Amino acid sequence: MNKKSVLSRFMLLVLLVTMTVSIVGCSNGDSAEESTGSEESGVKVVTVSTGNSFPPFCYLDENENSVGYDVDVLHELDERLEDYEFDIQLMDFSTQIVSIDSGATDMMSNQLVKSEIRKEKYLFPENYYCLSPMSLAVTKDSGIYGMEEMAGKSIDQNPSAYEYQMLLAYNNAHPGEEIVINAVSDQTSADQYKKVSNGQVDAALTYQATFEKVNAEIQADNLMLTDVVMCEDTYIMFNSEQGELCDAVDAALGEMYEDGTMSEISLKWFNEDVFSKYEDMITITVEE
Repeated sequence: MNKKSVLSRFMLLVLLVTMTVSIVGCSNGDSAEESTGSEESGVKVVTVSTGNSFPPFCYLDENENSVGYDVDVLHELDERLEDYEFDIQLMDFSTQIVSIDSGATDMMSNQLVKSEIRKEKYLFPENYYCLSPMSLAVTKDSGIYGMEEMAGKSIDQNPSAYEYQMLLAYNNAHPGEEIVINAVSDQTSADQYKKVSNGQVDAALTYQATFEKVNAEIQADNLMLTDVVMCEDTYIMFNSEQGELCDAVDAALGEMYEDGTMSEISLKWFNEDVFSKYEDMITITVEE
């Protein structure tokens, strides 16, 4: 082999080594850039709590999956808010309150109303995310078809619930026709329906979808629902430090109303568009 051939092969080897180092260097540079890009993407993980036993809004299905109206709304918001990533956690109501108070969670979804007391402590968007029409669960032979027939009749209600305040406000507005309100805590919908069915109380204030699901389980054949008697506008609630997140969710909710997404989710879970059907029924009956 002559010197020229040796030199040519040596130069070829140098060229191959140089190309290899260059390729590896570019590859490492791309990886570093991608990693840095991910860290600097601006996506903020926020912890969101929702309920685990409140059908059809937020509950566990037969496969222990989180499902419901609230859950679908949260997933849609998560998809739309590119600057945020939702870590959705299921909790009972009392744990949700403790978690948002401590800052362990950033926002909470469980059919909450925007009461004056809550507004002193938490943040709420301008847009509600659900309308919750409520009816009375009564026995079929009760003769009760609405609030007018409830004068002197009894109903159980958790005193810490907004509905308790609504019923008190109803009594204040109807002197001489007051409802007897029993303050009862930690009572499930099934317990309420059973007490109505057994004649222990005259009615239970409830949601149609909840009644259909729960009553099918307890099989109280003597119960029925009245027409809608009250309607709540309900909101997602935020820790007081999460003003930017609250504004972002508010804007996304507005878009979801405009493009019909909220109506679609409502039809899926309630078999009706609560927004077009009950919007005119929204009244804040609790005295401010």
